[in-house]
Amino acid sequence: MARRALIVGTGVADRIAAGLPGWEIERTPGAESLDLVVWADYPAAACTPHRLTDLSLAEWDEACDRPLRAVIDLARETHEALAANSGTFVVLVPLMASAGGAEYTALASLGEAIRLLAKSLAKTWGADGITAHSITLDPHAFLAARDAAGIAADNALHDPPLGRVPDDTDDIAPIIEWLASGTAAPLVGSSLVVDGGLWMPG
Repeated sequence: MARRALIVGTGVADRIAAGLPGWEIERTPGAESLDLVVWADYPAAACTPHRLTDLSLAEWDEACDRPLRAVIDLARETHEALAANSGTFVVLVPLMASAGGAEYTALASLGEAIRLLAKSLAKTWGADGITAHSITLDPHAFLAARDAAGIAADNALHDPPLGRVPDDTDDIAPIIEWLASGTAAPLVGSSLVVDGGLWMPG
């Protein structure tokens, strides 16, 4: 029987879904049981560069507060389905949440809040058999190529040691699949940085 995953978001979320062959992929909540939930639903407002002082309260709400509430609501909504299968909740986080990024204050704030949410879920849901993790990815996973390249040029200390940034479908999806396996069960509340060694934040 195929394992069932709920993948929320577009862009990087679509690429992760493509890297989970053999899984039954859901794109909206409602399943009675789930083995995996992956959230990466960052709005365009968060992924577009803006000076913090130029954002109105309504624009900040759209870029940061509203999607944070949405992932909290998703966690509440999927808890029972994950508990039914001792499932795994994974959030994908842009590296700016750890290292910062000029004109991406909303995205960095949202990412860091969601990373801490995953840790809190891991602590409170462990008794229900649910694990939770965050995976931090290079900005290319979330931003337009030109914007991501600019951030990398400003912040990366070196070229990727392996010569490339990990591919979402071929490299990241298998790590997520592993996190949803029994083998990874002792790894609880992890914050993994999977950027090919480009930034190596401490």
